Amino acid sequence: MATAVCALMLALPVTLLAACSGTELKPFSQYSEYAVKAADDGDSGDAKWAAYLKSHFQKRATDRDCIIAGKAQDDSQLQLVVDLDGSMDSDYEVAVAPHEIRLKARSTEAMLWLQYQFMSSASADDGRFLSADLPPAVVDCKSDTKGSFAFEHRSIYTPTNTNADMMPILGVGNVDFDWGLWGHNLRKVFTDGIPAEATAMVNGKRDAGQFCFSSEALYHAYEQFVVDQYGDGSDGVTTRFAVVPNDNRLVCQCAACKAKGNTPQSATPAVTALIERLARRFPHQMFFTSAYSTTRTAPTHRLPDNVGVMVSAIDMPMAPEASQAKGHEGLEAQIKAWQKCCGRVYVWDYMRNFDDYLTPYPCLHHMQSRLRFYRDLGVKGVFLNGSGYDYAPFDDVQTYVLAQLLINPDVDIEACASRYFASAYPKTGQLLGDYYRKIEEQALHHTLPFYGGIDEALGTWLNAQQFGEFFSTMDRASKQADEAERSKLNRLLTALAFTRLEIMRSQQQAPSRQQIEAMTSLLSHHTAFKDMANYRESDGDLDGYLKQWKDSYPWLDTAGNLLHGANIDAEPKADTHLLTDGKQGFATDYHLGWLITSAPVQRFSVSSGLPSAAVFHVSLLHAPQWHIFAPSSIEVVQGGAVKGKAIITSPTDSRRVRVSISATGLQPGVKTEVIITQTAAAEGRKTMALDEIEITNRQ
Repeated sequence: MATAVCALMLALPVTLLAACSGTELKPFSQYSEYAVKAADDGDSGDAKWAAYLKSHFQKRATDRDCIIAGKAQDDSQLQLVVDLDGSMDSDYEVAVAPHEIRLKARSTEAMLWLQYQFMSSASADDGRFLSADLPPAVVDCKSDTKGSFAFEHRSIYTPTNTNADMMPILGVGNVDFDWGLWGHNLRKVFTDGIPAEATAMVNGKRDAGQFCFSSEALYHAYEQFVVDQYGDGSDGVTTRFAVVPNDNRLVCQCAACKAKGNTPQSATPAVTALIERLARRFPHQMFFTSAYSTTRTAPTHRLPDNVGVMVSAIDMPMAPEASQAKGHEGLEAQIKAWQKCCGRVYVWDYMRNFDDYLTPYPCLHHMQSRLRFYRDLGVKGVFLNGSGYDYAPFDDVQTYVLAQLLINPDVDIEACASRYFASAYPKTGQLLGDYYRKIEEQALHHTLPFYGGIDEALGTWLNAQQFGEFFSTMDRASKQADEAERSKLNRLLTALAFTRLEIMRSQQQAPSRQQIEAMTSLLSHHTAFKDMANYRESDGDLDGYLKQWKDSYPWLDTAGNLLHGANIDAEPKADTHLLTDGKQGFATDYHLGWLITSAPVQRFSVSSGLPSAAVFHVSLLHAPQWHIFAPSSIEVVQGGAVKGKAIITSPTDSRRVRVSISATGLQPGVKTEVIITQTAAAEGRKTMALDEIEITNRQ
């Protein structure tokens, strides 16, 4: 089912669902038939959607004859009147009269959504209809109800929301399905590679890492892409397209871009000029840029009506109250600045811990606050960036509730979640719902990370004992569920084995080998689920993670390590217990076990207890994709004299680096320093990660 939405649909302030009718209907199951008719037989829209309701409602009926067309003849029949009315002052309305329900909508998108709200609502009461595939209804179709969608564009990028037929039923889209081009994907307009003239001029040279937005080649490639793939929109099907620079800070400084107003920091002028040109060429299509990185600054003139902007909310942390979050004032100012020049301001927001997809991330109350914040600012659309096609625990309930919040940010989260769990998990819904409610409550007063490790989860919403009890109880309960429910629970248990392993890895005391084997064995079954190959956004394949458990067992054999458990000083100050605790980090994760330092030169000092000859072993992480680099050198210094030194050649791949330095002529009782000098190859972001410093007797 196509999910392209009407670009010109207006977004009105949300109206709370309200039951205000005194009309009583019998339970749906007590009506012998449902009679479906158009509000106006002469109106093609009414006739089309009446036929649609009859056909699709009938497909769900075990007794197809109970759905008829035409006017109801007596009180044993429930009359369903379908009314598509573009002049309505709300997006949808349910009007109830004796033995009659009138379904009214302002647009085809709202009508489709409303009809499935009715079908889901009716099937919950009437056993003649099958609706296991439908999300639970949130509209009370037995009472007078009206409302408007808070945002004209609603998009959720999660693995649950990848069924094109279900998206309009749920009331949300997915950018991979309902945008012609989105995000940092501009390269896709070129079918035969990117010509040099379309690349940016940086420091006097062409740089393939960025585009020249004044390039004729770029314009014509984009123009042809729109024509070939989507047409000019004159057929009434409007598509959204993004015109966004690559995700870096490079800005073209060619003569044409500079003449438009580009600076070394801002690409807004040239990007805006290209968007306006495309908007004029295709007045029936829509083009969006991003307020992000080099295009944060808004233009100073009014843009065409079919131009919009996606404002990134990455700098506003996931705080309990959006209006109190650090960075909210900057985001608000940015939104208002773009609203002065642009009729459609959307927000690109985030709803996951992108460094850990598999540990539960209870964000619904936080997201409700953010969505209210955007609604009150007059934002027209919201794109929620989740884990894409990668599995995340509780993603199904979160996607369902977030879809309701995008329609109405004031819905009752607990009621929505409970409704979903009861519908999707008949046997274990109460267990799942109770646990999920607990972690949401525990997260209520904490800021959640967009990029965080297990320590942050354990310090806020994740209670290790509570989680372990939930895991064990769910494991037992899953064995009593039917096949469909058990399949979903097996997937959930497999994913949560990762969290159990991370909790183990966070503990100072090593768990038993049997416990580790049980969880690594369970997690290894992730291969049975095609959406569970990764646990994080970047470089997070689960097979690599499991390999780390075999190759880098966290708890070291500390026998012979003279530094184990010792206190060492650091300059600049740092959490040095990580270097002597006998635990090593994984090369797949910089969060747990690693001491992160951005100092160009980091010094560690040991006061006493060393032999005259010793070997210093330093474990490091080299991971350029995370802007973490192995240092250039490590020196052992005592009394100003260098007693040992290692020059490090940075590895070309991501891996643990273990450096050993022999030091001789050490004086007992004299302060000894380990001096680590950062590499110059870090391009301004000088970051190192260390996990252990060991000292052994020189043999």
